[in-house]
Amino acid sequence: MKKVTYFLIALLLCATFAGTVSAWNSNSAANINPSGSLMPGDSVSATMTIKILEDSTVYRINMYTDLTSAVWTGSLTGADGTPITEFPAGKRYIDGYPLTKLRQDTILTIYLDGKVPENKAGSEITVMSVEEVSSSESVISTYSSPKQTVYNPDDIPKQITEINDAITKLDAELTEMSKQGADVSSALAKLDTARTAVKAADNYKNDIPTATKEIVSASAAVVDAEKLMVNAALTKAKNNLDLIEQNIANLNAKNWGSDSRVILLSTSKQTAQNQYNTAKNAYDSSTSSVSASTKTQALDALKNSASTLTESNTLWEEAQKSPLAAVGPYAIYIVIGIVAVIVIVGAVILIRRRGYDDWDELG
Repeated sequence: MKKVTYFLIALLLCATFAGTVSAWNSNSAANINPSGSLMPGDSVSATMTIKILEDSTVYRINMYTDLTSAVWTGSLTGADGTPITEFPAGKRYIDGYPLTKLRQDTILTIYLDGKVPENKAGSEITVMSVEEVSSSESVISTYSSPKQTVYNPDDIPKQITEINDAITKLDAELTEMSKQGADVSSALAKLDTARTAVKAADNYKNDIPTATKEIVSASAAVVDAEKLMVNAALTKAKNNLDLIEQNIANLNAKNWGSDSRVILLSTSKQTAQNQYNTAKNAYDSSTSSVSASTKTQALDALKNSASTLTESNTLWEEAQKSPLAAVGPYAIYIVIGIVAVIVIVGAVILIRRRGYDDWDELG
């Protein structure tokens, strides 16, 4: 594969030691080319410079790499750029030149060329590691380049399948949420972005870097869609809880507060409220994604608040339609009392009338 020439400029790593036991006082992070993810068999080059202080106790520079067919070379120059020596290719360490008691600060430049091993597919490798060793074999300073991922072509079909499965599952959840009145339009739009990306990955599955890029994009879109879904669930759940609270207040105003159904309604509302509070706190503290537990709690809060709202609406409608709504749940007792009075009064009248009739007959 043709190498694209660009260098990764990383942070300065300092390793300062006091007095005459100083090793390098600074080294530039290794420049790796290519600096990103790699393919098995890729050719990789790396360069690193180390400033070795005057009177340093450095005796040997050891170099390590996960690359295969590695070729190391190096050069030593004065701090002013004056060449001092070149180190031959093929050595994995530099100890043929006296690095101790230098008469001036000296710049050591290390070059590495090699290939990504085929057996590292799907894992991470370290292109360059360097350590300074004293004459007593003590390690003075160390440096390792950032780990780089090696693509595995066999992973692409599996990753595409996994993302498609995640999209299908999320789509079903969004459909169910929409039935409960949640606005899931933003999540559905992001899910479409994921579909487009995973389709592109499938079209380019023989171009591993391109397919991998599309898979990463699709995965990120799925994560975003899931977070938008949780937000939609929380928004609708909050709206439901507010409406339930209003219905309960209305029922209490009509003296329905002691009704067992209203008491149960308040308990159900509090359960959904607790689920909402827990999920909302977790959601607000999340960054790029939401946890599975937060998602579950948000969906449960939506489901329970929706069913509880339906119950509260039914009770409130009943309270409004009842001709005796003003007296609330005691209406049945009042009705029974009225009927009882009517029956008693009717019985008294009937008895008295029959009494008069019997007197007339005797008279």
